[in-house]
Amino acid sequence: MERNDFIENRIDVVKNIYTLYSYAKSTVAEDKEWALQRFRQGRWYVVEPFGDTLMFAPSRFVGYKNNTREKHVFNHGDGTQTNNKFRELKLYKEVADDYLSEQFGLFMAKLGIEKDTSKFFIPYDLDIIDLKYQHKCYFICPTHCKGQKEDAWKSFLSKNIMTIGWSHTDYTNYTIDEIKQDYLDDTTAIGPFTLIKQIKEGDIVCCTNNNFGLWGIGIAISQYKYRKNIHYAGIDEEDNDSYYSHYIDVAWLCFNEYKYIQTSELNIQFPEKQWQPYGTLTQKERIPRYISNYLLHNDNENMEENNRYEKYIKLLKANKNLILTGAPGTGKTYLAKAIAEAMEAEYDFVQFHPSYDYTDFVEGLRPTPPDKNGNIGFERKNGVFKDFCIKAIREKQGSIDFTSYKKSLRLFKKELCEHSMDIQSFRSTTMIHVSLDKDVVCVYNKVSQKSWSVSDDRMLNYLVNKICPPNDTYLKSIGDYILEKYPISNTVNKPSVFIIDEINRGEISKIFGELFFSIDPGYRGEKGIVKTQYQNLITDESDPFYEGFYIPENVYIIGTMNDIDRSVESMDFAMRRRFAWEEVKANENKEMLYKLQEMKDEVSGVMERLNAAIWNEATNMGIEGLNSAYHIGGAYFCKLSLYLNDDHTNKKAAYKHLWENHLKGVLFEYLRGTANAAENLKLLEDVYYNGNNNDDIEG
Repeated sequence: MERNDFIENRIDVVKNIYTLYSYAKSTVAEDKEWALQRFRQGRWYVVEPFGDTLMFAPSRFVGYKNNTREKHVFNHGDGTQTNNKFRELKLYKEVADDYLSEQFGLFMAKLGIEKDTSKFFIPYDLDIIDLKYQHKCYFICPTHCKGQKEDAWKSFLSKNIMTIGWSHTDYTNYTIDEIKQDYLDDTTAIGPFTLIKQIKEGDIVCCTNNNFGLWGIGIAISQYKYRKNIHYAGIDEEDNDSYYSHYIDVAWLCFNEYKYIQTSELNIQFPEKQWQPYGTLTQKERIPRYISNYLLHNDNENMEENNRYEKYIKLLKANKNLILTGAPGTGKTYLAKAIAEAMEAEYDFVQFHPSYDYTDFVEGLRPTPPDKNGNIGFERKNGVFKDFCIKAIREKQGSIDFTSYKKSLRLFKKELCEHSMDIQSFRSTTMIHVSLDKDVVCVYNKVSQKSWSVSDDRMLNYLVNKICPPNDTYLKSIGDYILEKYPISNTVNKPSVFIIDEINRGEISKIFGELFFSIDPGYRGEKGIVKTQYQNLITDESDPFYEGFYIPENVYIIGTMNDIDRSVESMDFAMRRRFAWEEVKANENKEMLYKLQEMKDEVSGVMERLNAAIWNEATNMGIEGLNSAYHIGGAYFCKLSLYLNDDHTNKKAAYKHLWENHLKGVLFEYLRGTANAAENLKLLEDVYYNGNNNDDIEG
């Protein structure tokens, strides 16, 4: 019997693609092999963006609604029928493109499949350039009228949508500027509408349950849509039925049937800052690793990489300062940047050297251009680290008037001292009367005729973390007013990582100066404020460090150093105790070798046997006077690519260049002045060229 249970829309297709991919990633051997066989045998492949990954699946499998292995085995249908259905419904169109062929090859390679280029269907309303789009990740926490977030999620799931509320005006043809004009009196709505209008097909959408986890993870299948009353939102604070009308189509793919996905299940180590829990809609420019890993079934390679970084992230977050030590070429700088990226942090980079000083790092006097008379003056200039700390507090210098949440709250109270005010509830037209009584913020609901007081701690908790109880609409309304009237950088809580390469090549105490005190992990933030040498020259009261310099709590420092370098002095003990220390070993950081493509495993083997000859950690044997700190890291072996031709037919010659031009010199320095230096260098050369009877390298 022929199948006629064809798909009806793209959501059906996306779910089928995910189903087949799930089989391919399954731990059940039979499911996995069956799915891989489907991938191998396919002729036509449907293409869909899944965040930053293009997914491919054979059209015959994805063309039937809610397809499974059981259904497909029973009757897999005719591939021409499903292809015709795609065309009939105008869901997909045939495309031939080199970019698709390239991405297809990469996708199949991750599944362990070698396959020639096939034929492709891409979404009907998308072009190749849309498939190259750098996708984003959106988090929505349904701010239900009575905190019924689970009910909201069930509605999202059943209708395959994500929706927001406020007005019942169709904004399909509105620009963002026009929407802003509509909400001049309700600024809380501007952010969500701006974001929902920006969502692209293929973006990832997550529905959160505050900071406890995610109700679900899905893929956006449409841009902004409008349908009046598409979602029932419950009873509002005025006891009226509330409906939402603004939405996008979402294929919800990852969710637990009866409960949210907990942070531990997502492999999140620090859940409190993963997403803003009470925002209606928020955005991350880059898709977090824990989302992509979970969505793509915890790909082993990605998870191993992520887990490795988590070790360092945990150490850095606990200590604020981290030193990465290790042998030359172990990728310490590469790792430092990878840690910052895994933290989704802003980061900057500087390299210390013997001439580097306080004026370069913190601040100092710099000559000004000559005036019309040729006279040269001097003015105070921030150093690179001080500028970095300013950026950690606010997006750009001078754009934010106030840099302290406490200051903003004090300014708001000062305003209340002069006159009380009415602030509109973010959920309705209800006006909340706000006044000050003995330095305590008080609110009065004119509809319910109820009064409350708002403690500073609760107010600050909302300002900093956007956390408030579900029904405390007044707290959010007042907090949003403060943030609008007395703005604070929205990046203040975002981690910022300052990377200092070769940290021990500079005179640390001289470079850090007064920061010797405030760099201590226990004195981050304003409690570690210090008066700098040039403090009296700061006259701009809007300067965040007008009253003194401190290292913001969201600033982390990673230093790299090679402590066997004989040309530099060791770091003094007082500075050492302010850092956590972690050795980066040569064999731990091999991902750099991936640029060598199919040679990476071979080169890794050469590196391992050379390092084992220098010092074998398993047997504690090797060249006298050396240890694992003298191993050669992957960065040296990556230089092999400088000498390789495109087809790697000259690899023997390339290996020789690598030895003569790079490895021999550093090993000579290791051995210089030691007993039997010449003999040991020859030993290492022989191991490099001929270890394990390897004939691929000629000496």
